[in-house]
Amino acid sequence: MDPLTKLMGRTALLYLASGFVLGAVLMIGEAQGASWYGAWTVTHAHILFVGWFVQFAVGIAFWLLPRRKTPKQPFGYNERLGYLAYGLVNIGIILRIIFEPLFRLGKLDEGLATVSMATSGILMASAGIIWASQLWGRFYRRYSATNQPVKE
Repeated sequence: MDPLTKLMGRTALLYLASGFVLGAVLMIGEAQGASWYGAWTVTHAHILFVGWFVQFAVGIAFWLLPRRKTPKQPFGYNERLGYLAYGLVNIGIILRIIFEPLFRLGKLDEGLATVSMATSGILMASAGIIWASQLWGRFYRRYSATNQPVKE
């Protein structure tokens, strides 16, 4: 398993564990009639969907999908772009974790909330575009046992 896949998998598992803990806290808050729990529900879903599910799936896709390894790209993809996308998606998630609940609780200016949520979305969308560009060719090239493209 390559280093990027390991990093994405481990990070995804951290989001999974934190999502479960936050979910338990939210259920307790709801049962007690707390007013703050509703501010965290969308963030909770985002932690589990993007942080856990999407990141885990993409990390595993980098590992499992067929790839052409070269001396320039020993793992079959551009590592710099892979790590850049990893950083972008996680910065985007962290921005959302910080600013969205504050806005929903009324403790954040609407302008700052708009900028932070837009920035978060742009960062995560950029990561998705990078991931897609890195994985795209794996669906359209066939490789032989010697790792050479097969003419169709």
